[in-house]
Amino acid sequence: MPYATNQVVMEGFENGLRCLDCKHCFKKSEVFQLLTEEELELMNCTRMEAHYKAGEIIYKQGTPLTHLVIIHTGFAKIYIEGGKGRDLILTYTRPLDINGGIGVFIDRRHHSSLMAVTDCEACFVEVDTFKKILRSNAEFMEAYMKNYAMKVQHTYHQFAVLTQKNMEGRMAEVILYLQDKIFNNGSIDNIPKQDLAELTAMTKESAIRVIKEFKDDGLIEVDGKSIKVKDHKGLEMIARHG
Repeated sequence: MPYATNQVVMEGFENGLRCLDCKHCFKKSEVFQLLTEEELELMNCTRMEAHYKAGEIIYKQGTPLTHLVIIHTGFAKIYIEGGKGRDLILTYTRPLDINGGIGVFIDRRHHSSLMAVTDCEACFVEVDTFKKILRSNAEFMEAYMKNYAMKVQHTYHQFAVLTQKNMEGRMAEVILYLQDKIFNNGSIDNIPKQDLAELTAMTKESAIRVIKEFKDDGLIEVDGKSIKVKDHKGLEMIARHG
């Protein structure tokens, strides 16, 4: 039986403002390639699109979770809001990542916050629509759960690093992660020192000091918010033994 599709209008959002449709965009993703034409059409008819400037909150920890967020241009950071203004960055999004978190399956609330690091364009997909597709397409559900499990695995590793390694080891781990996993072995751009501190559970002053040490030792090159790795093996050694 074909899915019923209802056009949804939500104040502050525009349907298909820049995207042609989900078939055009989501076909770039290995996960979304597993959807049928009918499932893509259902998602397309219920999605909304919004634009964010760098520094704007896309969703906030503790608020109701009604939609999953899929960023298709720019990138954003996922973080846990801590007391006394001390936040902990968990990871950065990549194009076509599905962002929502554990609240999708337990209490329909966000347990982390998502903030635009650069100007972003994002699609919002209704949780009910997404879960309906998950239930109907076992291959898509398995691919989604695999990706979700990999994010959880990264979080486990991150907390192990934060609790078991010294500051130099933590910073080396973060720089390698950003270069290898987020920036695809390119220059690490648009990451301020405060973010590096929140990724490594340091004060900003400590993060700046460690970055300077790495620069002086010839491990990295720093230009404002841009970091370029010059000695990958040297950083790996510090990460391993730090």
